[in-house]
Amino acid sequence: MPASSRVIELMKRMGVREKIGQTVVLNENDLRNVKDIAAHFALFPVGGVFVGSEVIKDAVDGRAEVAARTRELAGACPGAPLVFASDMENGCGSMVKGLTPFPHPMALGAAGSEKLAYDYGRYTALESRSVGVQWTFSPVADLNVNFRNPVTSVRSVGDDPGLAGPLLSSVVRGMQDNGLAACAKHFPGDGMDYRDQHLTTTVNHLSKDDWLKMHGGVFKRLIDEGVYSIMTGHIALPAFQAESRGGRFLPATLSRELSTALLKQQLGFSGVIVSDALIMGGFIKWFERTQALIECFKAGTDMLLWPDLSYFDAMEKALDSGEVPVSRLDDAVARVLTMKEKLGMLSAGYKAHRPISADESAGAGALAREVAEKSLTLLRDRRGFLPVSPADAGKVLLAAITPDDKAFERFAALKSALEARGCAVDVRRNPWFSEIDRVAGGYDLIVYALERTPHRPMGPLNFWGGEAAGIWSALASGSEKSVVVSFGSPYFCAEYFDAADVFVNAYSPVPAAQEAFVRALFGEAGFAGKSPVRLDLK
Repeated sequence: MPASSRVIELMKRMGVREKIGQTVVLNENDLRNVKDIAAHFALFPVGGVFVGSEVIKDAVDGRAEVAARTRELAGACPGAPLVFASDMENGCGSMVKGLTPFPHPMALGAAGSEKLAYDYGRYTALESRSVGVQWTFSPVADLNVNFRNPVTSVRSVGDDPGLAGPLLSSVVRGMQDNGLAACAKHFPGDGMDYRDQHLTTTVNHLSKDDWLKMHGGVFKRLIDEGVYSIMTGHIALPAFQAESRGGRFLPATLSRELSTALLKQQLGFSGVIVSDALIMGGFIKWFERTQALIECFKAGTDMLLWPDLSYFDAMEKALDSGEVPVSRLDDAVARVLTMKEKLGMLSAGYKAHRPISADESAGAGALAREVAEKSLTLLRDRRGFLPVSPADAGKVLLAAITPDDKAFERFAALKSALEARGCAVDVRRNPWFSEIDRVAGGYDLIVYALERTPHRPMGPLNFWGGEAAGIWSALASGSEKSVVVSFGSPYFCAEYFDAADVFVNAYSPVPAAQEAFVRALFGEAGFAGKSPVRLDLK
């Protein structure tokens, strides 16, 4: 797509270093110790800044802090306006305190509603813009085909492109119709390998034909429907690659065959390619650090996520020597500025911050509850145990099984929802079977609440240590009055709990999902969801 006259004129007024800066997204955390932001931006005139928490971490800053910081940084940046990005994968509340956490995207897959998906994108946009964020590194377009994949899991909507394509398209429309640039990730598709690209380069091993039907089909649909940006992963796709280094195929972030030949040329993507974080193990082990950044740009990346600032000088040298053609830089800058233009950022009077009304905030909360309720999936109820009458559940044992301390703390929402219905609730973490044997007779209902989501903590999405011991002992006594619910990975029914008579998938540990489960447990709502992934594990 040719650049507009406004973009062309803006580029004519830019110096080389300013153009280089448009290809950089910094992490706001790296600016916190900078005393003179304006002077820093004069030397390093970057195009974007990442704010809020990373998707692999919990929210730290509140909405007021993020809104104030985006205003401060925007006001200190000369030239083309900064675009502010964040990982708003399941709404905004997991990245910014005080905003709304939505159930994880796999809940959208279980609910199967394009209207809910559109509203998921819309309310993400409204809350994002209220703190000055105009670009989200979402939706996750990966298909979670391998149940052992440690990166995607509930961050994916499912494993079926026929389900994922329409839902993700609706999410993207909801975002971009409301002033938030969407970013489909992680091209060429995570969810296939059992390894983690944060640690090593992973591989999508599909054949050409299968890839074009699966991950390629999803990305192509989003491209055709106008997604503004796509994030490349530290993932190889050997079916489309001939170039290797040391006997290994390069990841998309370093591969011209994938980023330029496949994504831009064959699939026709004319938007912005942004790399995944360039501090990840799947990237940093290929070249010397600064050279790796140049190779990433040469491969076809338009914006580099969290490069070292040595990139500025190195890119100037690469342009002077001819290693990087000026045309490659101009193409990247034109793509970046065109995205900013689509967002209205190049227009006079543009306001990055949009106040969110009380009704809109309430709508975001209502959406979270509706997605949670309509996604709940009853996989098994062999004896017709559900629903339970509150009168028959006077004393409840809540057995929490999770390696994540903060997730365990969040089970307070589940406890509160049970207590609100008159239950007396005891919470135990990873109870051993002798403990269950000793106490089971004193409870009317036992709820095993499982939580295991990507990177909390980093590693395979399995249970080990105390959590494994808790599963070992689960159902040893009181199985006839036990209900098992997963607020994370949907695969635990087959991995660990094939003996459970009652098993529910809730897909997310956010409060809305915990409260929805309690409503369904007591018959106040139904179980409307359908599993968006295959569960006959092999």
